Amino acid sequence: MQRPLLSRFAPGVTGRGDILRLMDIEVPAAEEDRRFLLVRAGGTFYAVPASQVRHVVRGLACHPVPGGQAHLLGLAQFAGEPLAVLDLHAMAEGAPPQSSHRTTVILGRGAGNPWTAVGLAVNDALRVQTVARITESGRRGELVSGTVDLDGERFKVVNTAVLFEERRPSEGGRRDD
Repeated sequence: MQRPLLSRFAPGVTGRGDILRLMDIEVPAAEEDRRFLLVRAGGTFYAVPASQVRHVVRGLACHPVPGGQAHLLGLAQFAGEPLAVLDLHAMAEGAPPQSSHRTTVILGRGAGNPWTAVGLAVNDALRVQTVARITESGRRGELVSGTVDLDGERFKVVNTAVLFEERRPSEGGRRDD
């Protein structure tokens, strides 16, 4: 059996995903975990892992959910699907939610379920930057896992895995009845 032409010239390349990885020469794999979308929410700067960001949308209409938790700004529709929009600053700081946000950062869950998404309400998406070193400060399972200093500002590193965890009341999740 003859191997596909591309795999003869590029060993290990067998499918479309491999081809796309070959074409993506902008970001070496070793740096992928250190790239962050820098955002501002409620006067605080945050660093969101760029690998989890699927879209950045300005002016996304959000509809309140009666009886929802304070950090749940509401539901929006994106790409024909419902999207929960959470106030990043309210969740991270325990502050009151922002009544208006200009930008929604849409995060997508990784390999397990690509359709799982959540929106983070922020004031501004600033830029994507590779970070050399993160100071770990949070405990495991917390939304803020550390900090990084960039251009004279301290950014709080967001642990996006926490947003996709399924918690039951008996596992330490809070339930407001």
